[in-house]
Amino acid sequence: MTPRPGWEKRLRDVGMTWYAPTPEHPVPYWGEDVAYVFTPGEVEKLRRDSQDLTNMVLEATGAAIEGGRLNELGIPTFLRAAVRDSWERDDPTVYMRLDLAYDGQGHARLLEVNAQTPTSLIEAAVCQWQWLEDQQEAGELPGHGTQWNTIHEGLSEQWTHLFAKCGVREAHFSAGHSEEDIATVTYLRDLAQAAGVRGSFLMADEIGTSPEFPHLLDTWSLSIRHLMWLWPFEYAWESRDAAFLATTETRLIEPLWKAVTGSKGLLAHLHERYPDSGLVLPASLTPGRLGERVVRKPLYSREGQNVTLPGEVPTPGAYGDLPMVEQAYTELPTFEAADGPRYPVLGVWVAGDEVCGLGIREGRGRVTDNRATFAPHVVLPASHLEKSGVGK
Repeated sequence: MTPRPGWEKRLRDVGMTWYAPTPEHPVPYWGEDVAYVFTPGEVEKLRRDSQDLTNMVLEATGAAIEGGRLNELGIPTFLRAAVRDSWERDDPTVYMRLDLAYDGQGHARLLEVNAQTPTSLIEAAVCQWQWLEDQQEAGELPGHGTQWNTIHEGLSEQWTHLFAKCGVREAHFSAGHSEEDIATVTYLRDLAQAAGVRGSFLMADEIGTSPEFPHLLDTWSLSIRHLMWLWPFEYAWESRDAAFLATTETRLIEPLWKAVTGSKGLLAHLHERYPDSGLVLPASLTPGRLGERVVRKPLYSREGQNVTLPGEVPTPGAYGDLPMVEQAYTELPTFEAADGPRYPVLGVWVAGDEVCGLGIREGRGRVTDNRATFAPHVVLPASHLEKSGVGK
């Protein structure tokens, strides 16, 4: 693809500022040099597979909670009752992301679920749509091209649901000291406010606790009724104030039951429940059960940390002391580029319990880390691909 003139400014215009390489990560986070092309038929199959996976993930979450299997998933003992209560109250969810391996043939296969703090949201919902419109206006893409991308609309509808049906009238929005996380939470706050939810922002380390108050507290020592918290639960339950996580009357968005959905141990539960679905890879919490050709992942880890591929050493990270799940290894598609091979992982976004769009990250290695490049996509009819010679 031909990069857009002034594409950096175009990204900044919609709130993305972390697109450039850094000394620590010398590849760009946003890519203008390539795009992935799908046919409508391929997207429809991906949509069906992803919706089936979403239903399976939520069913497995409920079964783990109701079946008393939280210990297998790494949920701390002191938090298990609160997780069950959150599920039984049907605490509402806004979003999650399914990460899939897909080679254009057969079914997509679930790699893992980003259930509580999924990022690359602005890139998928806003930036790549802007890219599509710009490239169409420039004549680089045909006007009838589209995307699988109703992420913005799906999230807007979900916030409207929280306002109208779940009683969420006001919420605090919070993240750690990360440029991307703050931008993501700001975007979610904008969507919530458009749906009628009053919102304010505070940093994650500004949230207060007190034994005299049943809720978490803001910087004015006022009660936080609902907290949209882009802060990993596993960080919170290891903090000084961890006990408040189990007792607070503050309702968290994402809810506490998402600690179950986000445990990579759920991959083993999914394979146990749906071994013949074709959508989930074999996975086990028992070391060695699946043989040697497996990927080993901590039950909670982020950004590709402490992941071990067959025959390789673990990637660096801070989660190496956690219990592991073993998942059957599957090859990612490989696309050769001037700077070496690229390995795409498809991220399917879910608003509530409905799939709503696609984002793609290209790793320079077979483990997708936090600086994998986001690559936009376009959906074009198969007839157009045949005429133009565009490859998929």
